[in-house]
Order: sequence, then structure tokens, then C-alpha cells
Amino acid sequence: VVFTESAPCLSSAEEAQTLKMSSDALAYTVAGVAVGAAAAYLLAPSKRAKREPFELRYFPVMAKGLGPTLVAEFSGLPWVGNKDLGFIARGGPPGNNFADIKENLPFGQLPLLTTAAGDMIAQTTAIVNYIGMLAGTEGSGLDYGISQMLIAEAEDIYAMMARNVPTIVAPLNQGIKGDKAAYDLFWSEKLPPHLANLERMCKAGRGFETPGGVYLFSILHQLCLVVPSVLSGSAALSAWYKKTLNDPRTAKVLAGESSMGAFKQYFIEEP
Repeated sequence: VVFTESAPCLSSAEEAQTLKMSSDALAYTVAGVAVGAAAAYLLAPSKRAKREPFELRYFPVMAKGLGPTLVAEFSGLPWVGNKDLGFIARGGPPGNNFADIKENLPFGQLPLLTTAAGDMIAQTTAIVNYIGMLAGTEGSGLDYGISQMLIAEAEDIYAMMARNVPTIVAPLNQGIKGDKAAYDLFWSEKLPPHLANLERMCKAGRGFETPGGVYLFSILHQLCLVVPSVLSGSAALSAWYKKTLNDPRTAKVLAGESSMGAFKQYFIEEP
């Protein structure tokens, strides 16, 4: 003999009541999960604690300091720089000048970003990318790729400037600097192809509102301080440059009103 267990017979009223109880139980479960998740988010220190500021240090010249400062200002994150740290690169107080901290720096050079935990991030491009990562402004997909390209291109242009454009500390014909002919060749032949490539990218309208774009602006701005008309043949690039130049955050940094303080012009016109 085989015994089987059949489902109990329920009246329509009993069946409806059972379905209602199951529905209520599911609703309570979903609500409980939602409340639990919200509570976990609200109580998680990593998500809700106020972010401590990072620190930026550099010499009081634009060079490789203007870019990270602008990226920090555009990030919306709390940060402190030279002015508020009391850091004076040359001749500052004990422990707050470049000579005293140099041997402890990753590469013995500035700029330097120090995290709230005391960790050091050196190298300009690493600092720019680190701030973008913290702020979530580095972009994604193609925008991220373009941001990285703009950083690399800005570095290429800066390297050419370092070899061919005089600075407040290094005139032409000194060290790695070329002569007057090299200076003229830079503006007439070497730089224009780079600007043409950037013009084409800028016309596409993507990726320039990223840390890479902000860093590129910092290099183009230093070109414009030497030759104001350098972007006159690049309509889209010039329009983007002017838009960024007129941004209140840019104005704050260039006026010396950010936490970093004032920057001196580094590259200068050939005398």
C-alpha cells in the first residue's frame, strides 16, 4: 500500500487569507532589507565620515605646480596647500621647506601630495590622476582614455618648452636650453602640429572636462603667457581655453587666492 499526502483543502476565504499573509511577509522582508541597507550606509564610517583634506606642496612658480593645484580646486575635495600649510620651499621655517623634507620624498622632488593618512604621492601626473580618482572626476570609458591622452600630450608639450623656452631661472643657451633659433623653431614648426591634433580632439567635444583637460589647460596657459596669440589658429581649442580661464575656480587659483597661494610665471619670452 502506498500512502500519499495531498495538499489540504482550503476554502476561498482561507486561501485569500493565506495569500495575503504571504504577501505581507514578503513586503516586510523587502522593507527590512531596505532599512538594513540604509542603516548600514548611514553608519559606515568610510561612507559617511567627513573626508580629511590632502596636502599639496610645490615651489611658488607655475611650472608643474599649477596643474595639480587646478585639479585639486576643480575636484571639490578639501585640500590645503603652501599658503595654509606655511610651507615656503626656499628659506622656509625648519621642517617646512624643501631642503628639510627632500630626503624623505619618494623622488626627492616636488610637487608632493600628502594624504590624510600621511602617505606621499609624488610625480605630477600621478598626483593629477590620484586626485581624479578620489573625486570621481577621472571619467569612464572613452572620457577616461581621452583624459589620459591629454595628460600625456601636456607632458610632451612641457618637455619641449623645457628645452626651448627660457624660464625665470634658466635663459637660452644654458644647460639643456637651445638657442634663439631653437626657440623660434619651437613656435613656428614644433608646436603647431601638437596644437592641430588637440584642435581636432577638442572639436569632438569629449574628455576635456576631466583632470587631463584641466592639466592640459595649465600647460597651454603657460604658453599663452609667453605668446598670447599662440591659440589664435585653433578655434575650438581657444574657445575651450577661454571658458576654462574664466571659470571661477581657475580665477581663484591664478589670483593666488587658493590654499596654494600665489604662483609666479615660470616660462618667459625670449629677451
